[in-house]
Amino acid sequence: MLKFLSYRRPTADDAKLLLDWRTAPHITRYMLTDVPYDIERQKAWIERTNQRDDYQHAIIRIEGRDVGYASVTVTDKASQIGEIGVYVGAMDVPRELSAYNFVGTLNHAFFTMGLHKLVNHVIAWNDRTVRAQQFNGYRHVGVLKDHTLKDGVRHDLHIFEQSAEEWRAFRRKFHDTRNWDGIETE
Repeated sequence: MLKFLSYRRPTADDAKLLLDWRTAPHITRYMLTDVPYDIERQKAWIERTNQRDDYQHAIIRIEGRDVGYASVTVTDKASQIGEIGVYVGAMDVPRELSAYNFVGTLNHAFFTMGLHKLVNHVIAWNDRTVRAQQFNGYRHVGVLKDHTLKDGVRHDLHIFEQSAEEWRAFRRKFHDTRNWDGIETE
């Protein structure tokens, strides 16, 4: 992870920032769902999600500046399975952030939250994220054909998975073991 990369928990005061990013064309085109531009609804969503034990999220920062968003959703609590979501909202960040912003999130998911495996879904035309998944040690396990409906058109969905043990070995190439709180993990 980049030394100047850090994370902070969102608050209701971040509603406009997150909603501006989430509805920006360079973000929303890659999302499986669309959200309405409603600040009060966004504030309520942040407050609800901050209370959940099956969902954790953070704002990605570079040198103290908010630049993106990361989340971990527990999809199967009993089996300790989750899914992450990451996007960079700011347009003027170093390209390497696209690969390295996953490191802290993966450390957080596996070693802070104690998840066994992550299973991510990436829309087919998002080539950059497909490459980032593989760069970060995920295994491509298949494609769901015509699976998701976006803007009235059906699209393929790539499925990737990675276990905590696989990440523990793979993450050595990054030389950073910090989680979202900046704490060194296993």
